[in-house]
Amino acid sequence: MAKVIDYSCKYAEYSGMSKEDAAAKGLTLPDAYFQAEQIAALAGQNAVLPFDPVLEAESMGAKIKFDDSPLGPRKDTDLVTKIDELAQLSPMDITQGRIHETLKAVAQLNQSGKNATIELHGPVTIINGVSDLMKILMGWRKAPDVMDQFFAKVSDGLVDFALAAYDAGCRIIYYTDSPGSLNILGPKFSKQITEHFTVPFLKALDEKLPKDCVVHLCPKTSFLLAGFEKAEWKKYALGETMPYQDACLAACGKVRILGQRCRKADNILVSHINYLHLTE
Repeated sequence: MAKVIDYSCKYAEYSGMSKEDAAAKGLTLPDAYFQAEQIAALAGQNAVLPFDPVLEAESMGAKIKFDDSPLGPRKDTDLVTKIDELAQLSPMDITQGRIHETLKAVAQLNQSGKNATIELHGPVTIINGVSDLMKILMGWRKAPDVMDQFFAKVSDGLVDFALAAYDAGCRIIYYTDSPGSLNILGPKFSKQITEHFTVPFLKALDEKLPKDCVVHLCPKTSFLLAGFEKAEWKKYALGETMPYQDACLAACGKVRILGQRCRKADNILVSHINYLHLTE
């Protein structure tokens, strides 16, 4: 039986901007977070957008605080105070608001040869954006149907987001849900998230995304899939040694799900790449 372990991450999730960085580009915060042209200018070359982990939660109705702090956009107040209210969240809408402008920025960057992509944020990150996570987890046992409805709503929204990202020129789409890791949730809830959300979501992505696109998971998610025996590691030989990021691109059309290493580990050279094959 596989061993369930947590990936030890040394990288901060936050990827926002300081007002000094914005000013150096002739921009001001928080104004630069809202319009595609300014988002693109703020992001620059090889960007992974959005700048913050609350974009999807905001699209579902979360109350977000915007200012010029280097903390970036973040939850203001809890929108959801008990688990039943999760069912009242709006579906993710990629056709309007900041999520739409972010997609437009990615398309603009890619059209100008600057290689931008999207990072999707999973259900636990979204819960953190609308509520107190522990309250929701404690209510899960009493309201499993509400959680299943919430997971389905999030999955549908993220699949739409991923498809729009592909249309905007992304060939590697990242996925993270780092608050949903083993060291935060513990084995019981980690297993439930993996079974009730991650596996069905990845199957939906695999079914709907064109084949020349790689889904790169945060290793915290990858290790849970392998540890709970929902996926197994396989090896793809590259034929030459190259930086990890280039290896991910080289794997497009050959494999679907990557995620043994953090996407930010861009100084590592590899001659093969490990990928995940779902086992159910």
